Amino acid sequence: MITFIAVVLDFCLTGSIIYMLYHDYKLKKSGSTEKPLKKKWQYWVSIFALFCVMGVVVSFDNTDNTAQNENSSDVAKSKRKKKRQIATYKKATRADDDNDPEDDSEVDANEANANITMLLKDDQKDASNGNEKFAYALYLKKIKYSNDGIEVQVTNDFFNLSNDEKDTVAERVQGVVGAGISMVDSDYEPKDDQQGHHLSFYYGKIAVGHSKMLDSHKYKWYKSAN
Repeated sequence: MITFIAVVLDFCLTGSIIYMLYHDYKLKKSGSTEKPLKKKWQYWVSIFALFCVMGVVVSFDNTDNTAQNENSSDVAKSKRKKKRQIATYKKATRADDDNDPEDDSEVDANEANANITMLLKDDQKDASNGNEKFAYALYLKKIKYSNDGIEVQVTNDFFNLSNDEKDTVAERVQGVVGAGISMVDSDYEPKDDQQGHHLSFYYGKIAVGHSKMLDSHKYKWYKSAN
């Protein structure tokens, strides 16, 4: 708004000077005895007043721009300071996480395997004592856990099972693995069992089957294992 007023005043000043030159030219050409504008003190007072008003307006405009620039500068400085504080906080947080010995996304494989082996042996013992609920365990030799997956060694009798029966054995393995890991990992939750673990079944070095890629609770059994 102040800039607009300054432009209008500048236009008025320029127009006044042009009008004075045109008026005095026409007056001289007509031979009139009227006093030209350039010799009238009222005219120069009005010009001086316009100059003064323009000076005040320009002064206000500069002050306003300076204030805006200072405010913009303060905002920019505030934002830079805040970004530095956030970056420092994130850096400190990462450093604390790196130094936290309890922050480990991987399960201790040795402890998990010890628990899994214990659970499997208990189930094999119950199955040997005639408890059919744990009969699945008699088709297994060993379950080896690693953070990359689970390797399951089966007995020769496993080949006599149908695919559905093999699926049942595999699901019982899922339960044993989940129980063994939960004894090591305090963050282990039921949803982890729902997601399942990728199982690979072997008879010695012969691949017998494995969990499917998109669903760990569905299995692919090789024909050689039937």
